[in-house]
Amino acid sequence: MKPEEELTFVREGMAAMEDYLSSDLVYWTLRPFSATFPAFSVGGLLESLRRLEALQDCLSPAARRELEATKSQLERVREAHPDRYRRKIERELGSRLDAWSWYLEDYEGRPEEAAVNYPAQVHIRVKIDLLLEEAEQLGLEVQPARRRAEALDQRLRRHWASGPFLWEQALQPAFPRERFWWLYGRLRGRESARG
Repeated sequence: MKPEEELTFVREGMAAMEDYLSSDLVYWTLRPFSATFPAFSVGGLLESLRRLEALQDCLSPAARRELEATKSQLERVREAHPDRYRRKIERELGSRLDAWSWYLEDYEGRPEEAAVNYPAQVHIRVKIDLLLEEAEQLGLEVQPARRRAEALDQRLRRHWASGPFLWEQALQPAFPRERFWWLYGRLRGRESARG
């Protein structure tokens, strides 16, 4: 998403946050933006906020003020609805780990096709990392989820080829290689998947 679109996604998601937290849904459809934006979730919000912080120089002064106000609003939501917010994180973390596992299984079965989709699918792994960080900051038990993520990372590394950063260069400082190594390279083709 472009920075303006990302900011709209964050704005609309925060406007729906009360309803979202009260619902049983992990992924919330933003209307009338459902054809333009992915479903809203805590992980999606955290990723967009991180990307927007990295792109602040590209934002207008008004957009930068809105970004700061949004971060403050999120802090108030965490304080006002701690249990509901934590439950969303726990449920989404499980859902994202399942989705990433299924993607890796798909890759191992159809490496050429699945490897092409890696740049789009890697957003799942980024959200897992950001959700784990958020959960830890909130004092949630994350060791089972972290162990599962590490096991999936071991599977990924067996087929990994290091390379350049997958996203626009302006985002690279917000996603350093040491932590977000899966954004620096690609999955290999068929010969690696068999190994």
